[in-house]
Amino acid sequence: MIQRSRRRGYTLTEMLIAVAIVGIVASLGGVLMVRLQTFYLNTVARNDIQRDARNALDFLNRQLRQAVSTTIVIDTPSNQGYCSRISFTSIDGRSMMFYQSGNQLISVIDTTQSVLSKNLYYLAFSFPDSSNPTIINVSMTMSKNVQLGQKSVLQMSIQKVRVMN
Repeated sequence: MIQRSRRRGYTLTEMLIAVAIVGIVASLGGVLMVRLQTFYLNTVARNDIQRDARNALDFLNRQLRQAVSTTIVIDTPSNQGYCSRISFTSIDGRSMMFYQSGNQLISVIDTTQSVLSKNLYYLAFSFPDSSNPTIINVSMTMSKNVQLGQKSVLQMSIQKVRVMN
């Protein structure tokens, strides 16, 4: 006859090991969740910034190509970045202006003002060759608040735009 042990349940040592393992997993879980949330927010901000910058640069590029090169004026509005405003007349006679106002990229076509971006950090226009006013450099840096005062910043490289007229 086989005799069974009447012992049922867990020993104190087994319970302490189980509690220790659960404690370690629980303490790592919080850190992991915070890091996952930060990664997600940074990724969303980066995607928003890239989309916003692409759209703004594409619109600027299309409008600048239609400018009359002799009417292009690059200047600095009050309380804004150096060379952060460009104005010109297009080949169809419309007056256009693009400038930075705080964190916004503003477009003024004739008298209609619109906001192209609300995530602008820095904007500058320049002529890379002063003897050739048909090429314009557009430099743009975008940023977006992520969480707790942190910003996600994307430096857009300088884009050269050739004025066709």
